[in-house]
Amino acid sequence: MKRLEYIFEDKDIIVCHKPAGMATEGARAGQMDLVSSVRNYLARKDGSKSSKPPYVGTVYRLDQPVEGVVVVCKTKQAASDLARQIKEHKTDKYYYAVCYGAVPEEKGHLSDYLIRNLDTGLAEVTENTADAKKAELDYEVLWRKKGCTFLRIKLLTGRFHQIRVQMAHMGFPIVGDQKYGNAESMGVSKELGLSNVCLCCYKFGFKHPVTKKKVSYEVEPEFLKSFDE
Repeated sequence: MKRLEYIFEDKDIIVCHKPAGMATEGARAGQMDLVSSVRNYLARKDGSKSSKPPYVGTVYRLDQPVEGVVVVCKTKQAASDLARQIKEHKTDKYYYAVCYGAVPEEKGHLSDYLIRNLDTGLAEVTENTADAKKAELDYEVLWRKKGCTFLRIKLLTGRFHQIRVQMAHMGFPIVGDQKYGNAESMGVSKELGLSNVCLCCYKFGFKHPVTKKKVSYEVEPEFLKSFDE
């Protein structure tokens, strides 16, 4: 697993590139998660100036096998403002995904209702029932090769496992997805030596919670190297 990278830092926020395989927080004993890593980093920077552990606030998570941009807030005020922006759909979150199969349309929109199965812990596409939540995304095909399709996805809602379950329901599971994939998609990941999901939150745009300046941060997904060979 790659190390956690820091893309940007000021007195209010730290923008990280979370590697695939690292939990955002709540990692198992003996494993390091993003929140703990950032807290340790800030404590080392601060030295012995304070006995109080530094504040580390995350207002959204990426699944453990997913890589990408995660914004960490250093103050409660910054976290509150960024959480408000997300709730009011004032942020822009884009993903790259490699799906198994040839997605036919060059562009498309997916709109489904999702429910979380408490027995399996997985999200499922369902009817518009009282407990269901609407999930929407836009996608664009960037290339097709090796029996797979590379997509740029704009996330319009932030539901649990949304992209993974919606693409699988469409018939094009994300390569490397052990929870929502099938034998064929897992076969591709095994052939390419991939141990995580080919899904990356490559771009996150928002208004800086203090300066109010529009900012956007991007990363390059590691898994693409496996498809360039």
